[in-house]
Amino acid sequence: MSTNNHWLYLLLVYLLAAACGQNSHSPPAEEEKGAIISISSDINEAPAASEQPLLLILGSTFSVARGLSPEQGYAALLGRRLSEAPAPVKTLNASVAAETVAGALERLPFLLAHPLKQAILELGQADEARQTGPEAFARDVNKLLRHIRTQQADLPILILPSTRTAGYYEALAAAAEAVEGVSLSPLLIDGGGDIRSDDPSLHRRLAEELWPLVE
Repeated sequence: MSTNNHWLYLLLVYLLAAACGQNSHSPPAEEEKGAIISISSDINEAPAASEQPLLLILGSTFSVARGLSPEQGYAALLGRRLSEAPAPVKTLNASVAAETVAGALERLPFLLAHPLKQAILELGQADEARQTGPEAFARDVNKLLRHIRTQQADLPILILPSTRTAGYYEALAAAAEAVEGVSLSPLLIDGGGDIRSDDPSLHRRLAEELWPLVE
């Protein structure tokens, strides 16, 4: 290697080392403060403990508001209003895009470790898209509700069906009727048309209509 090439090589190594050192000491991003508490979808990672009762939202792609900025989703809109209420409540949006009920069951123990005030379960759309059979879906929903009721005996639970398909809707209606303290609301599917996660007007309408039910 020539002398010039040798010095160029050493300079390149030095610059790379400096860049790596800079990245390794970059300060962590400041934690966002507000009405929404978001958690990792990693089932092995427990959310941070909270002493304040929380509104748990457990759903799939629609509840994540995929295709929109997070603050446009109904969970964030509800959370903002709840944070400004006389008795403020925070919202724990534990939704994961495309997650089935079986997937939510795996993360449930971590979520139930919180002091919860109410739970909203948006169910149906992901299982239908992933072709979970209606019987398997009904079994998973009942298991989910029983698990919640075992850990939080008096927790009010509101089910929001996110599909109009009869087999899935009927499974949710039957589960709601079978478990005390569970109600089913067709607010999400009442408007007709597609249930699109990137429809801001649908999120606004849903947040407005859910408000009296969580106030």
